[in-house]
Amino acid sequence: MSKTCEACGKHPRSGNTISHAHNVNKRIFYPNLRTVKKIIDGTPKKIKVCMKCLKATAKV
Repeated sequence: MSKTCEACGKHPRSGNTISHAHNVNKRIFYPNLRTVKKIIDGTPKKIKVCMKCLKATAKV
């Protein structure tokens, strides 16, 4: 299962968790994906989009 936005291509990024004592641990930042039904080429399809893209299409 892909964790990539099909609209903008946003994908998981790597970074660090830093505690108050500055202990550093590796972690992954995942995009906030939602499955949405959209009509593409006349047929309804389920696509994964991030919330930023979902909000942008809702305003149009």
